[in-house]
Amino acid sequence: MADIASVRGNEKNQEIQKALDQKAARKNLINNVIPYLGLVFIVVFFTIVTGGKFIGADNLGNLINQGFVLSLIAIGSAFVYAHGGMDFSVGAVSGVAQLVLGLTVAGGWPLPLCLLLTILVCVAGASCTAGITLVLGVPVFVGSMCVRTSFTGILKTFTEKNEIAVLYQDYEFMNSSVLKAIILIVIIAVAYYLFNYTAIGKYNKAIGGNARTSQQAGVSRKKFVYIAYLLMGLCVSLASIFAFFRTCKVSAYSGNGYEFNVMMAIVLGGFPMAGGDRAKISSAIIGALTVTALTNGLGMWGLDTTLISGVKGVLFVIIVALSYDRSAGKLVS
Repeated sequence: MADIASVRGNEKNQEIQKALDQKAARKNLINNVIPYLGLVFIVVFFTIVTGGKFIGADNLGNLINQGFVLSLIAIGSAFVYAHGGMDFSVGAVSGVAQLVLGLTVAGGWPLPLCLLLTILVCVAGASCTAGITLVLGVPVFVGSMCVRTSFTGILKTFTEKNEIAVLYQDYEFMNSSVLKAIILIVIIAVAYYLFNYTAIGKYNKAIGGNARTSQQAGVSRKKFVYIAYLLMGLCVSLASIFAFFRTCKVSAYSGNGYEFNVMMAIVLGGFPMAGGDRAKISSAIIGALTVTALTNGLGMWGLDTTLISGVKGVLFVIIVALSYDRSAGKLVS
């Protein structure tokens, strides 16, 4: 009788495991296929409803500029999300970085020095978020919100009365499509290598998969989490430089919404919010392109800015609901 009960128990466990495997397969389908289909659908849909204007020469220029900035930030953020982290301060930090760049360029400082200071601002912002989390033990959500509030206050203080602007014609070379293409290709190549073939990417994914196990295996969590934030800061600095020179202006709204767009890109690209070994750089890029196309298309379709944010928010919730892993802790050993 004991043998029969054991056999039945094993069969039941196998059925449960099979059901969980099927759920995992459906989730993998969403993560791997749906992001690409979603991007294709968005492009086709907005091309139709705008009478072809969406893929017109003028709008393609806008898509390239918008997608370039968001892709850079998303690529850097991929290292942070790989270990299950996040950062709600990237928009505010980018705004202050653009502020510093605008003030120094307008002040006649040498351009290389202006760019270096911009990079240092973003690295400092990312270091603040990482430091609050790693040293003080404050949850990353709280830490990044503190940094966001502080940097937002700095930006609004200096732009309260007037926008800071420089002559666009003097820096038109910074908007070269060739230059942006070269930079993006180099960043993607470097990020892909670091993410997949070095300890930086592998250990951050390991921390996202199981932080305790990775620490027991000898992974220095604080070290590699900080490096992830440092890489994100560098990518945000590049994005901030080109975002500023695209308009050559800084206002209280510079960088506004970057953090939500990055999170949208991570989710829409099929990048797991908890990180782990399923995290991919390609997911962050596809997500960034999707968010760019969606935002641009909704604007060309005539939707109000507030409605666009609402649509993106609803879409965010739907994708999270579809892709959230509800089987954690239920797999049969």
